[in-house]
Amino acid sequence: MKPIASCLSAALLLSPAALLAQNARPACALMGAVDLKPLLGANHDAPVPYGDAGCVAKSKTPGRLVLLAVLDKPNAELKKELAASRKQMSTPEFAKAMTLAAAPEFGPEAYSTREKGERSAADITALKGTKLVTLTLNWSKGPITDPIFKELRDVTASVLAKLP
Repeated sequence: MKPIASCLSAALLLSPAALLAQNARPACALMGAVDLKPLLGANHDAPVPYGDAGCVAKSKTPGRLVLLAVLDKPNAELKKELAASRKQMSTPEFAKAMTLAAAPEFGPEAYSTREKGERSAADITALKGTKLVTLTLNWSKGPITDPIFKELRDVTASVLAKLP
């Protein structure tokens, strides 16, 4: 009876670990596999789950974070959602606050947005197969300059290269 009880208790102890393993997020795995130092500095927190499909990493410098979301859906559905999103972002209200630009180096549907004025937020959205990837950079203090935006492009390229 003791061997059965010890096997049962071991299974009960391991079941939470198995549940956590099933919730592994592609976004967190990708963030862990790319170098975030150009965006967050050498001293940043490890990526942690965020929302339903995202992962976030924060800099030790207050107010700086990188958010990566990876959605997996049929390619046609993703293209339809991207087209609707771009149409919504083409409104005059959005144009007052953000600059929307194509990002053809990441694919024909890819685009980037940058906040105007202080420019403390930027993101790049791209498709690769059945995966939609959005990499967002957010600073609470200080602008996202052109060199930092170039680093965002470089990290996005690294993320896309690591996708299957």
